[in-house]
Order: sequence, then C-alpha cells, then structure tokens
Amino acid sequence: MAFTGPREDRETIRELLATYADAVTRQDLEGYLDCWADDARRTGPGGDCHGKDELRAQWRGVFETVELMVFFSQPGAIEVMGDRARVRSHCLEFIRLTDGTARRVIGEYNDIAVRADGRWLFAERNYRVVLAT
Repeated sequence: MAFTGPREDRETIRELLATYADAVTRQDLEGYLDCWADDARRTGPGGDCHGKDELRAQWRGVFETVELMVFFSQPGAIEVMGDRARVRSHCLEFIRLTDGTARRVIGEYNDIAVRADGRWLFAERNYRVVLAT
C-alpha cells in the first residue's frame, strides 16, 4: 500500500483521521460517530461493532473506565480508488484509567473509507494493538 490517488482526497482522508483522533481525545461521542458511515464495521480488541448504535454502546463501555485519553494518529498509506480508499494508520494512545493506573498503547488501523454525500467516512476500521505498556 502507498499514497496514491487524487491529492485532495488523500488530504481529506488525513483530516478524517485527525478529526477522529481529536474526538477521541476530547471524549466527544457525537464527533466520533460523525466519522463513520451509518453501516460501518469496527473490529479489534474491545469487540466487533456494526452500525452506529453498536459503536455508541462500545464507546460508552470504554469510557466508563477511562478518565483521560490522548490519541495521536499518523497515516502510513492512503490508496484512493474512486469513492473508496484503503487506509493504514498508526496510533499512539496515552490513557489514564479511573482507577488511577496509566497505559500507553501503540496500535495499527487498516481501514476502508468511502465517499458519501461528498464526505469521506470510515466504512471499516480494523484495529490491532502493536505494543502496550
């Protein structure tokens, strides 16, 4: 995978990654959900979700135990093919849990993004933990 396709689309997908990271850091559930297509799928630790109702429920479960999270995202590849794109990104998460413990997690996402009504959204996010301390 590489950086291919129209530069404007690749930049807009980078903005989607940044918007997602900002929403997670601010614990903004509606901003987070706005990054997803209505029938999106998410797989990985914490369970698999399909659709915004399941994404909402998973978010609430995660943030019951999270006091603070700072989430950084860096794209590794964006391949745009018309109204679909394959995206690989890496994330760094600093997490303070409600019990006072802290964690650092490095993860990798392999995604499918789609253009819907002129916006790029996540149709699939497949997450795996690379390193956790």
